[in-house]
Amino acid sequence: MPNGIDLSQLSNFLKERGSTINDNIELAIKRCGEKIRSDIRYEMAHTALDTTKSYYTNNKTKAHHPSLPGNPPAVDTGNLRESINYEVHKNGKEVYGIVGSNQKDFNEDYAVYTEYGTTKMAARPWLRPAMRQNNEFIRRTIAKAVKNTLTGETK
Repeated sequence: MPNGIDLSQLSNFLKERGSTINDNIELAIKRCGEKIRSDIRYEMAHTALDTTKSYYTNNKTKAHHPSLPGNPPAVDTGNLRESINYEVHKNGKEVYGIVGSNQKDFNEDYAVYTEYGTTKMAARPWLRPAMRQNNEFIRRTIAKAVKNTLTGETK
């Protein structure tokens, strides 16, 4: 952007760049969603296990050890981990992303139960910690998309 421009030049400059900002932010939000999803799946596969407890599920021959309370849920069937996904939505001038579980094949509340716990099970949060952990990454990624749009860079 040139220095010393008047208001009409600034307005024209922003109108030119405005046509690409939603696309750039959409790509940035997609990058954020991919990172958060990847981090959640990794944490579930590498969570701390409670080796003092075990049980058998789904007619399996190998005992399942749950994760320690406060840690992401341990993988048993892998259904929850594989259901973690993200979506990017455009609604006019608004672009936003959603990260969560898209479980449809069994109890859809399972993701909520693990995140917040129940009267019979301590919480095993997986979404909120990943969002907190990636807060700065999200801010930097979106800020970079805006900056690149304004400067015309494509990095």
